[in-house]
Amino acid sequence: MAVPKHQSATVVAMIIILDACSIFVALAVASIWDEWTAGRAAGLTPGSIWSVTLAHLAYFIFFALIWPIVGTANHLYISRRRDDLIMLSFDIVKSLALALIFCGFAVAFYTHHGSDPTYLSHFGLCALFFLGSYRILSQLAMWQWRSHGHDERQILLIGVNERALHLVNAIYNHPHYGYKIMGLLEDDEERCSLFKEFNLPFLGKFDDLEKVLREQVLDEIYICLPVRSQYERIQSMAYLCEGVGVGVRMIADLFPLRLATSRYHKFEGIPILALSTVPENQPQLLLQRFSDLFIGGLALICALPLFLITALLIKLESRGPVFFYQERVGINQRRFKMYKFRSMVQDAEAQRESLEELNEKEGPIFKVSHDPRVTRIGRFIRKYSIDELPQIFNVLKGDMSLVGPRPPLPSEVEKYSWSQRRRLSVKPGMTGLSQVSGRSKLSFTDTVDLDLYYIDQWSLALVFRILLLTIPAVLKGRGAM
Repeated sequence: MAVPKHQSATVVAMIIILDACSIFVALAVASIWDEWTAGRAAGLTPGSIWSVTLAHLAYFIFFALIWPIVGTANHLYISRRRDDLIMLSFDIVKSLALALIFCGFAVAFYTHHGSDPTYLSHFGLCALFFLGSYRILSQLAMWQWRSHGHDERQILLIGVNERALHLVNAIYNHPHYGYKIMGLLEDDEERCSLFKEFNLPFLGKFDDLEKVLREQVLDEIYICLPVRSQYERIQSMAYLCEGVGVGVRMIADLFPLRLATSRYHKFEGIPILALSTVPENQPQLLLQRFSDLFIGGLALICALPLFLITALLIKLESRGPVFFYQERVGINQRRFKMYKFRSMVQDAEAQRESLEELNEKEGPIFKVSHDPRVTRIGRFIRKYSIDELPQIFNVLKGDMSLVGPRPPLPSEVEKYSWSQRRRLSVKPGMTGLSQVSGRSKLSFTDTVDLDLYYIDQWSLALVFRILLLTIPAVLKGRGAM
């Protein structure tokens, strides 16, 4: 799809004015809130509210000056016709946090009384509510406006193939983006039957582009031709469009990779095409990390009594440390020490070689149903995954996540096939899709397939679904070894 296009100067000026109005309303409400919490609400009148608001005018001035700067840096003043509300909300919160920090320092530096933390927090919450509400409502209103045929971007498609069909489907499934396809250019007119259901006009062959540019009102050209075989033709088309100032968009799947998605960005002004098979939705990844810290911290506090009881039982039954530390392989082959409650005898690692013939798992995994090295308390805490609880510390440190593929041993990774190594492209987890789908009863191949499915279909909804399914799976002790 199209790269975000800059708004006109008039639209930007209007947005800045509306932002300033929202900030001033936030200032007034924060002033009333401040008076209310200070116990002076009974004496408030329209005149006194105005006086209190003016007394805090420094916040408005500094914030109103800083907000457009941080807003511009976070793309709040460009056309965001294709952004979802999560991305917009994330940029608003990020801009607001930066503006409040600068505002606090500026007020403290340039005024005699300094920055009042209580008032600044009230002002920040009010600004978040009013700015956020206005911006989100504006986006929803624009989507509704565009879905009725207003503010359209008129586009031309060049080339008829599967990638072009995918683009057309995306445009028709999202009418609120405001894109209108004016027609197609294709040397083989019969191929246009691929778009028969959309009833798109056939405007000519590739060589007719100059004529179409002269006669049609077009905002953007989408070139869907294969780059390797059509490089010179694409280059000449781009020159033609450049000459009349019409934007050119290229479908970025330059390489026929099976799973990787492509993404364009710049590195110090250098255009980069990124190919990746791992989740890259930064706002959702940030929310997952926040969930790891919040849920992990809460779970640690709630599990402290269980930690103490388990530690005591382990010490009473056998000699050795309470915790077991083992080197595991994490994201992109980073090594880390994973924590567990010790469930085996002290010299369990030394005994493993003698038990290799009892291994019940195919592939690189070592599992024995009635492992003689497991202690009595160890068998119980393994059944209900209590031995895994210390991995909360790994989650809080950032080595692991609550949800993800289980972290393998280095010796297991050495036996992985090339495709199986993709399990290491995300953070390992305390629980995962395989853990709620059978745990140790699954074959290694099935486990890998489930882990790769999780990576390919990753979303916050899937993460929380796995977390919820983990609770009954653990309580029932299904498939534990």
